[in-house]
Amino acid sequence: MGKYYSLADGNLYIFVTLGDELLDLGAFPSELNLFEAESDWRISPWLAVAHNVLERSASMAQVILRLNGFQRMNIPTDVLEEYFLDGDEGRVSEYLRLVEAGEVVEVGEGSG
Repeated sequence: MGKYYSLADGNLYIFVTLGDELLDLGAFPSELNLFEAESDWRISPWLAVAHNVLERSASMAQVILRLNGFQRMNIPTDVLEEYFLDGDEGRVSEYLRLVEAGEVVEVGEGSG
């Protein structure tokens, strides 16, 4: 089981694996404008993404996520977008295994 988030290209990706449940999006105050009617966001059963997140909102969102047991992961955007569509955990598990093994990995845009 795992609960993770990633910040990439101004977007906040919140995702889970192995049957964990996403955080209730109501946990984010409306002032952050992440998951409000007028904001740009999408959700699937395993991943939520807020687009064009302001730096201040991203900082506050990270505090909320960490308090709820989510850990930050640096996973390429294209991998997260594919995971959003099909929920195939194999797409993200490679990156998660590297972190669990204690390896420090910098992943470039062309990787994956």
